[in-house]
This record gives sequence, structure tokens and C-alpha cells, in this order.
Amino acid sequence: MTRQLAIVIATSALLVGLGSSGCGKARPKADADLARETLRMALDAWKKGQPADSLKDRSPPINVADHEWRGGFALLDYRVAEKDQHFGSDLRCQVELSLRNPKGKTLTKKATYSVGTNNALIVVREDDE
Repeated sequence: MTRQLAIVIATSALLVGLGSSGCGKARPKADADLARETLRMALDAWKKGQPADSLKDRSPPINVADHEWRGGFALLDYRVAEKDQHFGSDLRCQVELSLRNPKGKTLTKKATYSVGTNNALIVVREDDE
């Protein structure tokens, strides 16, 4: 099992656990403005060189799962696409990331983040394009 897949599975389990407020009850959609703000706060922290876990100490805490952030990549810059969409109870956002890997090579990637604002603030990197 790849590390990225393991993170996705663990994060999915966390999201299910946080979201299970009752059988058959639909959870409200994420607050789009709060979700975008939460994503930007997380990406700004990464850009400043802070560890992902540092966001757990703020109030309210933000839980982040991003394999490259935790893997030592530096975020040089980012651009959040203007168009986003609700997916289940989360807001799915497309982001262009300018990164430097641990070996010093710079690269640009498009990534999808799922941001939840119900019960907890959660930012999960879904995949790369």
C-alpha cells in the first residue's frame, strides 16, 4: 500500500467518524466561504514553512492531510481556482501548487482539496492532476 493511499484511507475513516451524527441523516453542506478561508489558512501556513500539525493548535483547530506537505515539500506559491463545487458535505477546491521537493527541484502541480466545515475544520488533499 502506498503512503498516499494509506493517508487517504486514514483520512476517510476520520471524516466518517467525525461525520457520523446519526443513521440516515444528511449532513449540511460545508460553508463555502469558511471552507475557502480554511484552505487558504492551511496553504499560507505551509507556505510560511509551518508543519501541518501546527494548525491543530489554533482555535478552532484545522486538521490537515497532505502527503507532500508531510513529506517535506516546500510550498512556494499557490493559486486556488475560482470555481469550486460541493461534494457530499464538503467543498472540493482545485489548487495549482508551486512546490520544491526535498531534493531542491521545483515543480507545479494541480491538486484537489476537500474541505469540511461541519463538526471540525478539515482540509484533505484528494489527488494530483
